[in-house]
Amino acid sequence: MKEIRSGEYFSIGFELGKRNYWTIFFNYLIYAVLCICAGITIVGIFILPAILVGFVRFLLKAARGEDVDIGDSLSAGFKNGMWWKALSFSIIYIVGITLGFMLLIAPGLYLLTGWAIGFYLLVDKEMLPQEALSKSRELVHQLGFWKIFVVVITLAIITGITSIFPILDLFVIFLMPFLMMTQTAVYENAISNSSTTAIEA
Repeated sequence: MKEIRSGEYFSIGFELGKRNYWTIFFNYLIYAVLCICAGITIVGIFILPAILVGFVRFLLKAARGEDVDIGDSLSAGFKNGMWWKALSFSIIYIVGITLGFMLLIAPGLYLLTGWAIGFYLLVDKEMLPQEALSKSRELVHQLGFWKIFVVVITLAIITGITSIFPILDLFVIFLMPFLMMTQTAVYENAISNSSTTAIEA
């Protein structure tokens, strides 16, 4: 685990995103369309977490310099019991953060930051949901809670700004490879993954 300032995560995310920009970009579009299609039906909502497992698996492979392609890891969320673990994780995550924001906002912000890399741990280390959330909070505090808070809130503002200014939609979409890799960089540093060359540098 390296000592990294908040702003440096964005620089690392830019470097990681630049390496496979178009592959990440088109995979983001594919996964986004799949999520939208799944989200319009009751049954589809239950497979959304499994779709996200595939996307996170793809992001990790790209960050680690492994060979990636369009449509990479699409089926990962439906193997080895990942579907039910991802679904359970999502329910706990959504309910926990929603309740946190209802309790004067601060608890919600704390959980949003503390659980920021929980889904990565679930996918990469195949942890159980509660274990992944607990380990995420522990690692975030080791990295520096306020550093990760700045990263999480900045990413949330950038991705959420389109709901206020829809005209910026296209601009933010083209930023997504860098934004996705910024959060991935936080995780890779948290687990001290030496294969991520951008973090090594």
